[in-house]
Amino acid sequence: MILFILFTGLILRLISLNQSLWLDEATTSNVASKLSFGEIFSKFLPGDFHPPLYYLLMKIWVSIFGNSEIALRIPSVIFGLATIYITYIIGKKLVNKNSGLIAAALLATSGLAIYYSQEARMYSLAAFLISFLVFSLVKTIKEDRVGDWVTFSILLALIFLTDYVAILIIPAFWIYAIFSKQKISWLKKFVMSHIILVATIALWLPILLKQLKSGFLVGTTSPLWYQILGQISLKNLGLIPVKFMIGRITFDNKLLYGLIVVLAGVLFGFLLFKSIRLIRLIKNLPIVWIWLIVPIFLGAVISFKVPVLSYFRFLFCLPAFYLLIACGVSKLGKYKNFFLTIVLSLNLLTSGYYLFNSKFHREDWRGIASIIGSGKIVFPADSQKEAMIYYKKDGQIINSAQLTKNDREVWLSRYVWEIFDPGDTARLRIESLGYNKTSTHNFNGVVFFRYARSN
Repeated sequence: MILFILFTGLILRLISLNQSLWLDEATTSNVASKLSFGEIFSKFLPGDFHPPLYYLLMKIWVSIFGNSEIALRIPSVIFGLATIYITYIIGKKLVNKNSGLIAAALLATSGLAIYYSQEARMYSLAAFLISFLVFSLVKTIKEDRVGDWVTFSILLALIFLTDYVAILIIPAFWIYAIFSKQKISWLKKFVMSHIILVATIALWLPILLKQLKSGFLVGTTSPLWYQILGQISLKNLGLIPVKFMIGRITFDNKLLYGLIVVLAGVLFGFLLFKSIRLIRLIKNLPIVWIWLIVPIFLGAVISFKVPVLSYFRFLFCLPAFYLLIACGVSKLGKYKNFFLTIVLSLNLLTSGYYLFNSKFHREDWRGIASIIGSGKIVFPADSQKEAMIYYKKDGQIINSAQLTKNDREVWLSRYVWEIFDPGDTARLRIESLGYNKTSTHNFNGVVFFRYARSN
């Protein structure tokens, strides 16, 4: 059964895998294919907001398999499948085999899990590492072997090197360690297991400080960009459970969208409530609740100062969500199959809506690149041109100050221009030189104005 679930998860993750890269994925490609290992550390990472591990892995991957859209996304597909399997093992160890299979099936068909298993970014890797970390913690509790502690210790460091938000799982483990009444010998080993993590943080601290400085500078120079990164708000907080339940889809009819969200909320809320009753029966089930709740809560608190409250950053909590849903389903007796069918059907419908509807696919930079001929391309900021570089248009990119009356055709990017060019200076410059807008092109949120000069 688990092999069938994994096969289903693989098929779903291969559908529509060959979408256009969006901006951040193009960044992944350009870093992995154009920079040396030394340049990644010296030129790129100090100005980025992520640790190095994913980029280093992709550097090795790209050198072997190339940097096509599919090749870039295959690692995330693999990490997504591995997360499904680890979720199954955790459910099997904590509850029973049936609960593990249900959780794995739900994760395999989850729209949100599928989406980020198809993205050339670090979130699928972080979800896998944290699921593996939870599995290792469970093994230390049940078996207390040296090998499990070594694995746990190494994983702590790897998670820090993968995604900063993901390390919010560590306070969750400390809460569990303090309140779970474990043996003193176990607690000592738990504390000692953080030595590699502390050493890793110390070694990485100089670059981390540069990243923080760069991040706060963005908050000063581009406050609107800083806001959309995930500041604390009811909307950003509410999107986390909504996207966990129905993935990244939405509907133009907001009444219909609201109705679906409410019905899904009632369904999943009921199943989570049923799983609460198992806490007294299953000794280590609180680990899963803490895994789900504590990182999101801490992320909300941190976002009052540093904006991190975007639902995709908490993808690593999704396996915990489905483990608890699986526990709730298993408590329903003769109604178990009925509710499982409803949840699986909801997952498949919402996932299918994403996979087969290009409206919900990523920004289509490939599409816009295909219709741009030899004309000049102007961006409102240097930081938004990575996708055009990936699609071989870097030789045509200029800033508005370089534009002359000798250029017959100009393509102006309107991508987040309000943030990086609030005065709309690039457009005004182009129009002041006598260019006339001839058309507007929108490729899944990638908007360009085409300008031309008459004879």
